[in-house]
Amino acid sequence: MLENFWFSLNVSLPIFLLLAAGFGIKRLNLLDDSFFSQASSLVFTVALPAKLFYDTATSDFSRFNPAFILVCMLGTTAFFLIAWGVGALMLRKVPQKVGAFAHGSFRGNYVYIGFALMQNILGTDVIPLSATLASAFVLPLYNVYAVILLTVTGSHGRRVRPGEILLQVVKNPMILGIVAGLPFALLHVRLPFALTQSLDYLGNLCTPLALLVIGASIRFSDIAHDIRPILGACSIKLVLQPLVMVSIGLLLHMTHEELLVLFVLFGVPAAANVYIVTRKMGGDAQLASGIIVVSVLLSMFTMTAGIFLLRTAGIV
Repeated sequence: MLENFWFSLNVSLPIFLLLAAGFGIKRLNLLDDSFFSQASSLVFTVALPAKLFYDTATSDFSRFNPAFILVCMLGTTAFFLIAWGVGALMLRKVPQKVGAFAHGSFRGNYVYIGFALMQNILGTDVIPLSATLASAFVLPLYNVYAVILLTVTGSHGRRVRPGEILLQVVKNPMILGIVAGLPFALLHVRLPFALTQSLDYLGNLCTPLALLVIGASIRFSDIAHDIRPILGACSIKLVLQPLVMVSIGLLLHMTHEELLVLFVLFGVPAAANVYIVTRKMGGDAQLASGIIVVSVLLSMFTMTAGIFLLRTAGIV
């Protein structure tokens, strides 16, 4: 039991230490906003797509399970609707906050924090195929549902434009990286060493830089005014989602790797894009930022506890 606890703590703590390092670097003004902005762009447009391309191109698709991907997509859709419904009930006196609440409740930081957590648990730099493909199908849903949610709940009278949403999806660098790697995997094309080594170097930038950037974006001043909806959103994101989805995975007799991906996909804290997209579309950016901050802090306990339970059950 104690061994399982230390394992859980050892795989989750490095993530939060890097987040704390990013927070400290920003507050001590060792690096300014322009560095973190450029670092975020580097991760999003270069390092992460390179890693996703490499992991996809070298994957064995004979192990691909369409039912698992369907569960991920249906789960994301269900919790999008649940979060919207709960937000509408909880915040009926302040409907302008519903969009930010629901957005922070269903959209997780799967790629940056989730991938780092899986690498620590599995003891490898390679992301499992099921995890990579889950991102390829779930990330577009995040974008589509966020636009629909914030358009409908916003106060600017915008209409949902399917063409604009589709364009956002197909231009996403992470999606492009995965799609570009598919032909190499399906046709069993072996990449030359020079290319794989270069991609490996770029991929190694991804995790530490992304975690530093997220840590630097934490602002505690955004919490006090909206503590009730913040805690409500965190309860859905960090507790309800992983509990329900891992239970469904167990009922469907999914593999240990797929159960781990379900736990991480649905149990990671709210994504930084919750704040960026909510602010861009006229939602309550302060509430969105508060949900991110508190969910990151609370996830240190919920993810450690979840890993402990999975370890005790012999899943990881």
